[in-house]
Formats: sequence, C-alpha cells, structure tokens
Amino acid sequence: MIKELTTCLTGFLMMAGTTGFAAIPSTDIAIGGIKPGMNIDEAIAAFGQPTYHAQGEEALFQNGIKIDLDDYTRRTIEEIKLSGSSDIATPAGITIGSSESAVTEAYGHPDKLKNEDGVQEYTYYAADSGMKIEFKVIRGTVAKIKCELNN
Repeated sequence: MIKELTTCLTGFLMMAGTTGFAAIPSTDIAIGGIKPGMNIDEAIAAFGQPTYHAQGEEALFQNGIKIDLDDYTRRTIEEIKLSGSSDIATPAGITIGSSESAVTEAYGHPDKLKNEDGVQEYTYYAADSGMKIEFKVIRGTVAKIKCELNN
C-alpha cells in the first residue's frame, strides 16, 4: 500500500513540476495557408512570383510576405514573416492589426512571453512538430507575425 501511494505521489509531483505548453497543432502555424517545411513552389502558387534577394535565400512577395529558404537547395521554406498592412491571416484568423487579446483568445497562454522596450513577443510551439509561431505586439496591436522551423 505504501509503495502504491509513494508511486502516485511521485507521479503527481513530477506532473506538477513540469512546464506547461500551449500545445497548438502544427496546422495552426502558417500564414496565408503557407507553413514552414513547405516547398517554395507552393508559396508561388498561392502568392504569385516573388523577387529574390540574398543570393536566392529570401523570397519577397507583393502581399508583404517574406520567406527565408534553406541554404542548401533554396526550395524548402524555413521561415515566413509578415509585417506591414495586410489582410493575410493565420489559420486562427490573426492578422497584422489584430489585438493582443485576440492572440491569446486564439492561441491561449504563450509558451514564451518576452517584453522588451514595450514590445511584447508571444511565442507558441507546435505540439506535434518542430515549428513555432511568434507575434510581435506593439501598444496592444499585432505588428509582425513569424512562423518558422524550430531548429
């Protein structure tokens, strides 16, 4: 009896001491239907032909999306960024200009919250993959959204 009680108590204490995560699904880590790990051709089909910079490692689209590609093949999307005025949204409906409360209503409590000089950065990690999504919030409003592979 004591052995079972000790085992249950140990399990409870281990669970209580672990860090909680928002545990969002990887399908929620995307901008405009494009997510990290996809091929650049899928982004071109969705957004049109980009201009390339940094020796083909960055693709800039007219809708304000900036995509960083892998260094080796320059085909795999490693990071997607959106800033400036745009109606492109995350799967949860967050856009540039959304409120800070809309982010927490859509995604819950962040896995990581950083506050630097009045800029809040909300970071959420996918529970089922190596991706994350970040929201930069200035004066209560989303100013930048970034999705990336979490290396």
